[in-house]
Amino acid sequence: MLELLVVIAILILLLMLLLPAGGHSIEASRRMNCSNNLKQLALAIHNYHDTFRSFPAAIGGTKLPDDPMASNVGRLSGMVDLLPFLEQRNLHDQIRQPYSDSGKEFPAMGPAPWIADYPPWKLELDLLHCRSAERKEKNELGQTNYAFCIGDRTRNLHTSRVDLPQDTRRGVFGADRTIRFQNITDGTSNTIMLGEIGNREKTLIVGQYVTMSSGRLLENPSRSAQFRLRDNSPYYADKFTLSDFGRGGRWADGSAGDSQFNTILPPNSPSCVVAAKEAGDGLYSLSGFHIKGAQVALADGSVRFIPEDIDCGDLTLPTPTQEELSQIGFESPYGVWGALGTANGGEVIGEY
Repeated sequence: MLELLVVIAILILLLMLLLPAGGHSIEASRRMNCSNNLKQLALAIHNYHDTFRSFPAAIGGTKLPDDPMASNVGRLSGMVDLLPFLEQRNLHDQIRQPYSDSGKEFPAMGPAPWIADYPPWKLELDLLHCRSAERKEKNELGQTNYAFCIGDRTRNLHTSRVDLPQDTRRGVFGADRTIRFQNITDGTSNTIMLGEIGNREKTLIVGQYVTMSSGRLLENPSRSAQFRLRDNSPYYADKFTLSDFGRGGRWADGSAGDSQFNTILPPNSPSCVVAAKEAGDGLYSLSGFHIKGAQVALADGSVRFIPEDIDCGDLTLPTPTQEELSQIGFESPYGVWGALGTANGGEVIGEY
């Protein structure tokens, strides 16, 4: 009997030792898959640039008529433009043509990306899914775990270029502006192009953002710590109203909450939209379900893991104004993380 108990104890001990190793192995596999997704997306952007001599816009589309069933109201994500370069040409061709379904008529380039009756917007594209994001909450529309980097820009994120007289390109992406490789004067190996975002999972910070927040947050991003349930908590406090869809809740939507992130707050920090429910200015953080950080693709196509403790400079300083954004060589105040987001800030980037 004693021998049997000893054997059982040894087996239990071995099982306890193997379980964490198995868990780490699964996460390592998921992280590798996520890295491969980012590499394929980066390659698609390079191929797009080879074809059109510029990067796609993070947000754009047909703006008229201003009816969400008659046009996409200028809210399409750049992911739609990348479809032919992601082995999804048939889907892109379907979106480009007027379409009828169940008695409903949809325009070429689709209706607004929140229209759930339009079949392409409901699709879950495997390449846009990080396997560490389990997507436990059901969503009417297809989701994405990858977003465009807009540098340390927080203002006029959805404003058309015709409404902004100054050139406010900051990151590789920004509103409906497009740039070329030649505009990345900081170097392609020093400039982020794409990165991870989480998806809605109750009040977890990595997949959600606070709505109707104060514009004062743009003057002092460190105030975003108030959104946490408590210090270093991975959850939002219950008193704040969160988005109905969460981060990446609509793969075809170019709005900042769905498809953009800025390099100000460190990875897995709170996100918020200012004075709006969605599609407004704000702080939108890189985020994901990997341990202690998230992954990005640089403009040279390589993938790097960004730790939560990356240098973010002085987070009490205000985010750049439109005038500052238009100045080539204006250094980001947000340390190494901010510098990695700018395409032409002229910063010297240290170790990270």
